[in-house]
Amino acid sequence: MRCANPKCHCGLFDMLGGSIWLLQLELSGYQPTGSGEEAFSVSALPRKYFWLCDACSRRFILWRWTPSGVHLATKQSDARHGNGSPPDSMSDPFPLSVHASVQVEEEYLDVG
Repeated sequence: MRCANPKCHCGLFDMLGGSIWLLQLELSGYQPTGSGEEAFSVSALPRKYFWLCDACSRRFILWRWTPSGVHLATKQSDARHGNGSPPDSMSDPFPLSVHASVQVEEEYLDVG
């Protein structure tokens, strides 16, 4: 497995840590199946795990997965916000974080 950043050539076993992202494929014009109030919407879009190496995880987040590929967004610097705490990787010998796309999170958080 390679880093999801197309400009990075780091492999999963080249560097410890990073972040794992579960993203749902975004298609333009996609409408969930279901009609009427009695029906419920069904999401049949594929989901896939992506990995960002530790170095890329410090600079980027995975924003979207579309048919054209994975889209990265630059993280805001902690220094801008006055956060003087050390990066997680300094306190954790194997820094790994797990994230999900908004669509996946909404599915699991929408319990009401």
